[in-house]
This record gives sequence, C-alpha cells and structure tokens, in this order.
Amino acid sequence: MQIVSEILSKSDNFSMLMGDILRVLSLSFGRLWLSELIMEIEGFRSSFGEVGKVNADDVADAVDNLERLNVLQTEKRLRSSMLSGSIPDLMVTLLNLSSVLTIVRNDPRFLQYMRLKDAAFKDLRGK
Repeated sequence: MQIVSEILSKSDNFSMLMGDILRVLSLSFGRLWLSELIMEIEGFRSSFGEVGKVNADDVADAVDNLERLNVLQTEKRLRSSMLSGSIPDLMVTLLNLSSVLTIVRNDPRFLQYMRLKDAAFKDLRGK
C-alpha cells in the first residue's frame, strides 16, 4: 500500500483531496455513499478551520483516480431515503481496509483530527 503513503504525503490540492477521502473513509469503517463522503469531507476539513464547500465533481474525480489505483472500489446502487424512496448513488468502499488503517492512523493530519475530536468530546463531558 505504498500508494496510500505517497498520497498522504503530498500537498497539492488533488492529492490532499484524495488523502482526505482516505482519512474520512478510514473514520467510517471503510464505506460511505458518495453523497455522504462529500459532506463528511467538509466536516473533516471544518475541524481544521478549512471552511467551504467541496466540489462534488472534484470528489468524484478523486474517487475515480483512487479506484484506478486499486485503493477503493465503487458500485452504483440505490440508497434509501426517508423522504424520497430510493435515490441512485455510488457506494465507495476502501480495499484492504486493515492495511490502509495501518498507514492512515500514523498520518499527521489524521492524528491531528483525532486529537481535536478527543478534545471536543472531553469538553462535552466537562473534564
């Protein structure tokens, strides 16, 4: 999984987006709908003060690239909705989840997010 380490170490915008996809999927047990992934990336980034919408087309391009690199796979499926019945969406699944987690859990940005999350929960508990 050398490619995962390489992606996480790069700082250009497209690599950062691919890295954030890997980080968010790692936090989500390796599976999310594409529509959820976009929102989760925005939430992840907002933790660092990076406010703004994530371009859905950019996320789709990054997912396509990660799929070509055999890091994840996608499957067109119908997603249930309480209000709208079934909605076409794309299920995004990390391949080799345990190998990816081994790498991602040592990533500085992932670790910073985990520290921020732990601090937020500690504040909520009043400790």
